[in-house]
Amino acid sequence: MTADNAAEASSAEANAAAAPVDAAESLHVATPEEGTNGVNKCPQCGGSDVAFVAARAVLVCRFCRYEWQPESLDAALGLSDNIGQLSGTVTSTNAADIEDDAALVTVKCSGCGAEVIIDTDHNLKARCHWCKSVLSLNNRIPNGAVPDGILPFRISKAEAMASIKAFADERKRFALPAFAESFKPENVMGVYLPYMTVDGNIKTRFDGMGEIMISSRRVNDNKTEYTVNVYTLGLDMQLEVDDLVVETASSKANINSEVSTNNIINALLPYDVKKMVRFNANYLGEEFTSERRDLDIDEVEHFAAQHFLTIARNAGAPSVRKFRRGVRWDSEALHIHGSRWTSVLLPVWLYGFVETRRGREITHYIAVNGRTGYTMGSVPINWVKARGLAWGAAIGISVVTWPIAIWLALADMGS
Repeated sequence: MTADNAAEASSAEANAAAAPVDAAESLHVATPEEGTNGVNKCPQCGGSDVAFVAARAVLVCRFCRYEWQPESLDAALGLSDNIGQLSGTVTSTNAADIEDDAALVTVKCSGCGAEVIIDTDHNLKARCHWCKSVLSLNNRIPNGAVPDGILPFRISKAEAMASIKAFADERKRFALPAFAESFKPENVMGVYLPYMTVDGNIKTRFDGMGEIMISSRRVNDNKTEYTVNVYTLGLDMQLEVDDLVVETASSKANINSEVSTNNIINALLPYDVKKMVRFNANYLGEEFTSERRDLDIDEVEHFAAQHFLTIARNAGAPSVRKFRRGVRWDSEALHIHGSRWTSVLLPVWLYGFVETRRGREITHYIAVNGRTGYTMGSVPINWVKARGLAWGAAIGISVVTWPIAIWLALADMGS
């Protein structure tokens, strides 16, 4: 093996990347007027009795019938502007604080413990979107989260039902009989789940080794010799990350497969978050519920940092493409010069089924992205049937392959 100590591939700012970045004071971007209470009034008459018409994607005043386009959250807060100049932690009003609201009530489900938000101006009762239990206002808890923005549903309930039915039908052969018998796609529920969108002005530093193969020589059946050039690599990048999506519900961020399959929610990403509009409680109406944000920025910023590093690795891949035999990064450094956080709600159609396995309840979910219709889920498996089919297939293969193997062995001995 030959080694070539090539010059370190780094920018003039290599030393700066290794130095800590001074933490700037946290800044706040004020949520537009009235945004902190989830009420956007009619611009013509000032009425607050407003409905969202999904078919035309417009807001309609129920008093004067005036229609208008929802205001883009991106435009209202300038979320695409000056990412490269971000310094410190910049938060919107509703991302920094969780405010109480008289109309938006957070209720704790007595069945599964989920915390669900109800708009009491339109609805005094609702069902839990996880376990389908009827919710009681007597179980109200403080601090309902009012977000900055919301991404309205574009997929109708009928379309979601069709997608969930197709998903389940493809897997019913191996599903528990109880699931197949009780499956009713009309029980699907529309829910808005809490997230943060994060913009990042970041700098990364990767150090490691890269190899380029010069030649190879086969010595025998068990040995091959390679001649490669080995390079010391250093890669610096300054990146602007726009609209990274991070979960802010602890039940989604902390995955426990022994209790539920809620990790399928993460598989529904991405969302077209540039279409986000300013939050209005009327988007919930009588059909939808929302889940409460229970994680603050300091509790989820490490998730954002992990995603920033993943984005940087992918962005740096073209720079090291010539090292075809492989690249190994021995150290990675991330410096977040500035970040901007906004609290949002994203739409999901959700179907749940509770399986009792070995005395423990496990909740399976089938979910549909409320914007794209992409469907992902989990169906409880009939293990007896699955094992029987697996053993049947194994025996069938053995019946065919063993005689051939014996014949080949006898023929080899005869020769």
